[in-house]
Amino acid sequence: MFFAVKYAAKAKKDIVKHQQAEKQTEQNPYFDMRKMAFSVTAEQLGLSGIDKNDVYGIVSEMDMNGGTATVVTFSTGDTSIYLSSGGAFIGAGQYESVQEVVKKYVKNGQKYIEKATKIEKAKLPKNGMTNFNFLTENGIYSISENLSELESGKSEFSNLFIELNEVISQIRMKSGE
Repeated sequence: MFFAVKYAAKAKKDIVKHQQAEKQTEQNPYFDMRKMAFSVTAEQLGLSGIDKNDVYGIVSEMDMNGGTATVVTFSTGDTSIYLSSGGAFIGAGQYESVQEVVKKYVKNGQKYIEKATKIEKAKLPKNGMTNFNFLTENGIYSISENLSELESGKSEFSNLFIELNEVISQIRMKSGE
C-alpha cells in the first residue's frame, strides 16, 4: 500500500509540473515572436530591388544564464527585444535615435555575411554563446561566438557585438521615457 501511495503522489506532482509548464508556455509568447521574426521577408518590410544576398535583418540572440535575449533588427529601423522569460520591448523602432543605430547595425552586418554559415533553422544559443543570424532573400546565415570573446574584444565579431549593445542601449533608454 505504501508503494502505491508513494508513487501515486509522485505521479500527481509530475502532472502538476506538466500543467504548470503548459500554462507558462501558453502565457509566454516568446517562441511565437521569435518564429515570426525569422519569417519576415524583405517584401513584407516594403524593401524592393534588393540583392538576394543583401542583409535586410539581423536576429541576434544571447544566452543569459539559461535564458535568451533575442534582439530583432531590420534595415527599415524596426526593432524589438524578446526575452525568453516573457518580457519584451516591442516597436522601439518608432524613435529616430533607435532607428539610426538599428539601420547602421544591419547595414554593417553585411560585412560579416561571408563568414557566416547558411542554416535551415535558427537554433537558440548554447550556454555562454551569442548568435548573429543574418536574414537575406537567399536564406538565413549564422555566426555563433563565445560571449566572453566578444566582450573582451578578442573576437573578429567584437565590433558587431559593440553595435548590438548600442542598439540595446538605445532601446532601453527609450523604454524608460
